[in-house]
Amino acid sequence: MFIELVDDLRCPRPHEETWLVASADRTEGRDIVEGTLGCPVCRAEYPIRRGVVWFADRAGAGSVEPAPPPPRADPEVSLRLAAFLDLSDGQGLALLAGSWARHARPLGELVVPTHLVLLNPDPPLDAGRGLSVLEASAVIPLADATCRGVALDDAHADAAHLTAAVRVLRPRGRLVAPAAVAVPPGVTELARDDRLWVAERAAAPPKLVTLQGRGG
Repeated sequence: MFIELVDDLRCPRPHEETWLVASADRTEGRDIVEGTLGCPVCRAEYPIRRGVVWFADRAGAGSVEPAPPPPRADPEVSLRLAAFLDLSDGQGLALLAGSWARHARPLGELVVPTHLVLLNPDPPLDAGRGLSVLEASAVIPLADATCRGVALDDAHADAAHLTAAVRVLRPRGRLVAPAAVAVPPGVTELARDDRLWVAERAAAPPKLVTLQGRGG
C-alpha cells in the first residue's frame, strides 16, 4: 500500500468520519508491505499483508503466497478505459473495482502514472509498483472527493457501491459502470454503448465573494 494513501483512507464502520493511523512493520520504498491501520474512534484494526489492506474478513487475509499473474488484458480495452476515466495526467487517484483491476498494469504503461487503487481485484493482484490494493465489502473506504475516476464491474455495480463511487469522486471525476445499471444521482451521463456507460460528477459551484464598497 502506497504510504501516502493513508491520508485518504477512512474506517468503513458507521461513525463520524476520521483518518486512520498506520503502523508499519515492513516497508519497501514508499509502500507499506506489512503493518496495521487503526481507527482512533472505534479502535478497529485492519491488517496490511503483502501490501494489501484488509477492511473485511475474506478468504486469503492471512495468505503469504504471491498472487498469480493476472489474465492478459486487452490493450484496446485498457486504452479505452484510460480515455473513459480521463487519465491524462498523474494527478489524483483512480479506483478500479473487481475485474477492471486486470487493466491496472497496462494502464501504467499507457498513460501518465496515476496512482491506482484496486478494490477487491478479481483475480487477486499483488500491491506495489504504483498499485494499492483494498479488500472491503459493500463500501469504498476512501474519503469524499478523493478520486479522479472510478470503474465498477458487474460485481460492484450495486446501489451501495454506486452511491459510494459518486461520494469519492472529485468534481469532474469520471464514473464507469455496466450499461445494465441506472446512472445514480450526482453524476451526468456522457456516453454509453451496449456494455457500459461513462458519467461525470458536476463541477464544484463557484464561491461567491461579497463585494463591499468603500465609504466616502
